[in-house]
Amino acid sequence: MNNIIVKLFFVVAALFMLSSPVVADETTPVKVSFMDVDPADAQKVLLKNQALALKRLEFEIFAKSKVQQLDRNHILSRSRMEIIKQLDGTYLARYHQIDDSTMRVKVRQSQSSAVPYVGTISYQEKVLEATSNTPEQFDESLFAVVEVIPNRHIFSYQKGVWK
Repeated sequence: MNNIIVKLFFVVAALFMLSSPVVADETTPVKVSFMDVDPADAQKVLLKNQALALKRLEFEIFAKSKVQQLDRNHILSRSRMEIIKQLDGTYLARYHQIDDSTMRVKVRQSQSSAVPYVGTISYQEKVLEATSNTPEQFDESLFAVVEVIPNRHIFSYQKGVWK
């Protein structure tokens, strides 16, 4: 009980000291330094940062659409899975699926006036497999991840569009 009272006393004392104003000794000179800031330069930096943030948002929307398109059109997507008859008479099915939860985007400004921005999309592509006695059973089969493939794509922003 005494331990709690002591702790409470120290907390109240600390809060009191932190909330009280600081009084400077008038005999000690206070050094204050100033930095020249050109409002025009500050405005340019602010506009540049806003433009970069806007391009990143645009690229993120583009990237989500692109990753969905890549997943849908993959040559070994679930709808076009590879089914192989094994020597023992069972079947092995394999397909690829992009894990869009792993997608990351980065946008940077480039030095080129023709290509003012460069964006990268990175994500993981999973290879899933299952075995079955007949090819028709793969619709309900539980597929397991057997491989994870890292992917990265680089895009440039040219003439108002990401390419």
